[in-house]
Amino acid sequence: MFLIGYDVIDNKRRRKIKEIAYSYAFGGQKSAVEAILNKKEVFELARKLSAKMDLSEDRVHIVKVKKFLYLGKAKEITFKNGDIII
Repeated sequence: MFLIGYDVIDNKRRRKIKEIAYSYAFGGQKSAVEAILNKKEVFELARKLSAKMDLSEDRVHIVKVKKFLYLGKAKEITFKNGDIII
């Protein structure tokens, strides 16, 4: 499994990056995408993403996760003004 995270400055490029990343995804949340990829697909994904990015401003990280534990869906948590989360 791979985790694909991106930080893209321009909204138009961000939409294109998201579209490409999610075409490989089986799950994800906003700008972090989970994908099960083989070696060929990783290189294909990297090629497609880099073609749509401004390499001087944007970042994409594709990280291989050797083991993962699925804990379920995240629950929305509300915080009071002034709460500090560590």
